[in-house]
Amino acid sequence: MGRRKSSKARLCTICGKPMRKNGTTSSGRQRWRCLRCRASSTGDGGNARGKAEFQAFLAWATGRTTLAQAATMLGVSPRTFIRRIQWCWHVRPEIPRPASPCHAVEADGTYVPYGWCLLVAIDAADGTPAAFQWCDTESRAAYTRLFSGLPAPRMLVTDGGAGCAAAAADTWKDTRIQRCLVHVLRNTRTDLTCRPRTDAGKDLLRLARKLVKVRDADAAAAWLSLPDDWHTRYADVIGQRTTARDDPGNPKARAGCTWWWTHARLRRAYYRFIRLQRDGTLFAFCEPAAAGVVPSTTNRLEGGVNADIKRVLDAHRGLTEEHMKRVCEWVLYMKTHDPDPGTFITTTPGETGKPPTASTGLPAGSIQEATPGVDAYESGFGIRKGWAGRTR
Repeated sequence: MGRRKSSKARLCTICGKPMRKNGTTSSGRQRWRCLRCRASSTGDGGNARGKAEFQAFLAWATGRTTLAQAATMLGVSPRTFIRRIQWCWHVRPEIPRPASPCHAVEADGTYVPYGWCLLVAIDAADGTPAAFQWCDTESRAAYTRLFSGLPAPRMLVTDGGAGCAAAAADTWKDTRIQRCLVHVLRNTRTDLTCRPRTDAGKDLLRLARKLVKVRDADAAAAWLSLPDDWHTRYADVIGQRTTARDDPGNPKARAGCTWWWTHARLRRAYYRFIRLQRDGTLFAFCEPAAAGVVPSTTNRLEGGVNADIKRVLDAHRGLTEEHMKRVCEWVLYMKTHDPDPGTFITTTPGETGKPPTASTGLPAGSIQEATPGVDAYESGFGIRKGWAGRTR
C-alpha cells in the first residue's frame, strides 16, 4: 500500500502554492518548503524569513547598494541571496490612482534599456507618482493610455512632445498645457548652438536664457516685449533667402528646391517663441488660478523620478529585461504616499491581495545571468580563470 497523503495541505504565505514537508529542525519541529518560490517555514508561525527576504530585495532593487551589501542583510553569500530572492521578482507593484483630480500633473517619458520607454505622470504639488505606462516610444496612443486612468487635472506640464499634447487634447479636453521652459531653452540651444556666431543668434539665445528666470506675471509681461524688440532689429536677417542659382551645390538645390531661408534655424528658434505665446502654453503657470501652484518646468519629474530610475539601473547593470522593468516599477511605487509593499504578496489563494502574475522566465532557484555585451555582471559571472577543458 502506498503512503497516504495528508488531508491538510499547508499553503505558502508568499505565493499561495501548496508546500511539502522538508525534514525537521534541530528541535524536532516540522519544516515546510514551497516548490515554486523556495520559501521555507516551520510550524504554524508565519514566514519571517520570507518577509526578511522581501525587505532585503526592496532595499537592493530600489537603491544603489551592491549585491554583497544586500546579502549581508540576510547573512548569506551573494549567490545565495540571488537564489533566495527569486520569488520576489514575481511580485509586481501597482501605483494607486488618485481619487480626486490633481491641480497640476507633470508627464514625461524616460528611455531605459531593451528599447523600452517608461511614461510617468506625477502630482506636481508633491512629486508623488500618479501613473506609469510602458511603451516603445512617446506616442499619442501611449500617452492616451497613461491619461485614461487619471482624473483630468487643471494643468498639464509637458516637455512639448506632440504625442503628449494630442493625447491630452483627446482625454482631458478642459486641461490647460504649460510648456516646460527649460525644454524651450534646450530646443533653442539645439538650433543656435551654445555659442552662436551672429549677433542675432547671440541676442536670441540671451533672450531664451531670460525665459527660464520668469517666476510671476509681472516678469512674464516684461519678457513678452523682448521678442518684438529682437524682431525689430533683425527682421531683415531672418527674411533673407538663398536661391538655387546662388548656391547650386547645396543639398536643397540638388533636391529641386528653387530657394530656401538662409537662416532657417534662427527663424525656427524665433517663431517657436511666437507660436507658444499664441497658443497660451508659454506662461500658463502665471494665470491667477495657477499662480504659485503650477510649476513652469518638469524638473521635479526629471530630477526626482526619472533621474533616480536611471541611477538605480546604472547601479544594477546586467538585469534581464523583465527584471529591469520590475526594478523601475518598484522605484516608482516606493515614491508614493505611504507605500506598503507587503500588500502585493498573496498569502492564500482567493484573497484580495495582488497575486504575483508577472513571470521572469527563470525557474525557481536559478541564477540570473548578465546581459550579453554589458560591461557589468552580477555575482559569479565575472571573468573566469583556470582550466576550461582545452589542450594545447
